[in-house]
Formats: sequence, structure tokens, C-alpha cells
Amino acid sequence: MSDRPGPFDPDQPDDETARRLRDVFSQEARAITPSADGLAAIRDKIRAQRDGRRGWVRAFQIGGAGLATAAVAVIGVISVQHNTGSNGHKAAVAAASSSVPTPTPAAPSVTAVASSPVASVPSTYPVWVYYVDKRKDPQQLLFRETTSWTSSPQHTFVKDAVNAMLATPALDPDYTSYWPAGTTLLSANIVGDTTAVIDLSSEAANGPTGEGAISAQQLLYTIIAAAPKIDGLELRIAGAPVTALWGTPMPTVISPTPSWQVWGHVWITAPAANATVASSVVIKGEATVFEGTVTWQLRSNGGTLKTGSVTADAGAPSRGLWSVTLEGLAPGKYAFRAYETSAKDGSVTFLDDKMFTVD
Repeated sequence: MSDRPGPFDPDQPDDETARRLRDVFSQEARAITPSADGLAAIRDKIRAQRDGRRGWVRAFQIGGAGLATAAVAVIGVISVQHNTGSNGHKAAVAAASSSVPTPTPAAPSVTAVASSPVASVPSTYPVWVYYVDKRKDPQQLLFRETTSWTSSPQHTFVKDAVNAMLATPALDPDYTSYWPAGTTLLSANIVGDTTAVIDLSSEAANGPTGEGAISAQQLLYTIIAAAPKIDGLELRIAGAPVTALWGTPMPTVISPTPSWQVWGHVWITAPAANATVASSVVIKGEATVFEGTVTWQLRSNGGTLKTGSVTADAGAPSRGLWSVTLEGLAPGKYAFRAYETSAKDGSVTFLDDKMFTVD
């Protein structure tokens, strides 16, 4: 049977039942006598029902706003927890804390994130230090080594580099530092983002005569390796500006001598001096030489085992990289020599060499 209403048919059983119900309802309605205040009572009930519905709607709106605020707070905390890496940890937590309304159920979670420990810095890290080659070949030049230095909580790179240079002897016995023993760093500051102001202890005043210029460049290039923006050095000893270092006049601001003039023309950068290596080893280096040509020798027990040449990826005055692969070396001690051959007479110039052991 369809639920759709159709025309009334008293002959149908369902329609007869409906007719009888209508008769009953009509009789009951005629028996009711309305009171004089009935309409007012009905209106009062309707008004009360409307006010009740409005209050429920208002309560729902307030409750919904509270739920939305709590949801924002929870999302903010989840976002902070998701983005707290080793970098910018404190800044991320501070920003999240300021954006979360208080009081909210999520506030304790933000506090917990803020109190979490920051990732610890490594106990040591590599620092480049420049040294002076003892050999005058044909003049004393700078060579670079890597050393490990203890990380400070502030991670002050310039201070660390200068302290490492003053305290760490070179691995290669051909390299040295003329800064007097006992010299310490009193302070290091950066002025205008590009000038390092370095104050050394009074011991720094007593270096060897004639070695002031190269030693000032050693200090400056060690600083530049730690802070590449630096392009000048104001040197002080025990607080007094240095106008002459060990008999050599110094400008107020010391500028770096171009690298092609003050760096060793041929460097061996790997392996380190006296390293232990495998039977197959890659020798790496840098060079500023004519047409990038580096000549090399492999020696052992005072004799020459192999010779050759390699071309760096850039020629003078640019700085080029080069490498030589040695394979099948027997256990023992070796010396690898790399240099520039003089165009004038074919002699060895700008030599660097490294001893190593094949295990």
C-alpha cells in the first residue's frame, strides 16, 4: 500500500476508520470550553520555548568557541613538537609559546617543549690553522693543516681558531709558528662585520726579528678560515695597538696579502703528515703553478720509486685542485714529494712533501 494520500473513499476499510476517528475528535472538541486567558497562556508557553531554544544555541556557540580555541592550542603544540630540531630549537619554542592562548589545556605541553634540552654541540670540531714553512723555497710561505678543537658553548669560531693556532704545533715537521711560547688570546672582537680586533698577551711582543710580516699573515688567514667575511686585522698586544711586529712596521689595519703570493704554491692536503694508509691511496693537493703542472715523486728508503706529473684543474694565478692515485704499495714507510719545476733551470721549487706509512 502506498504512503501517498489519495481521494477519500468511504467504501475502503482504511477510509472508514479515518472517518470514525474524525467524528470522535469533533465530539471531543465541541465538549471543550476555552477559558478567557487561554490565548495569553498559550503565548507565554510559546515565548518560554523560544527563550529556551536561544539559550541552548548560545551555549552551543560558546562551547564551540572553546573547543575551537583548544583545537588551535593543540595544533600549535603539535606543530612545535614536530619542528623542534637541533637548529633554532629555542626560537621555535618561544614563538609557539607566545601564540598559544592561556589558560588552555595545551599550555603544559608547550612548557614541556620549552624545557626540553637543546641538542648538545659536538665535543670537538675541525679548525683550519695556517703555519709558516721553515724552508725558504724561494721564500717562506703559508701552509694549512686541520686540527681538532674543543667546542665552546658559544661556539666562538674566531677565538677557537686563534687559540688553536697559538696552542697546536704543526703535524708536518717542515711547518712552524714564530709566535712566542706562552702567547695567549686576551680578546677577539669583530668590528663592522669585516675587521677582527685581536688582543694578545705580552709574550707576543718577543718574536724573532724579520718574521713579523709572515706571522701577521698566518694569524689573519687562520681567522679568515674561521670567518670568511673578515678582510682586515687590528692587532694589539696587552691592549696597545701594534705599529711594528718584531721590527717590521705594521699598518693600523692589516690586509691579507693575495693568496697566490703568500700561500705555498704547491700543497699536499691528504693524507696528513705521518698518516697510516692502505696499499692504494689517493694523494690530494692544491696548487698555484704555471699551466697547473705539478711534478711529483714517490720515494722510499732514500730512493725514488715513481715519478710523474699531474695537471691541476686551474693554472696560476688561480688555485687549482689535483690528485694522484697510488696502487699496490707494499707495507712500509714512504715519502711523497710535490713541487713546481722551475722554468728557468728545471730545479725543484715550491716543494711540499708528506711522510706516510702503508700498513
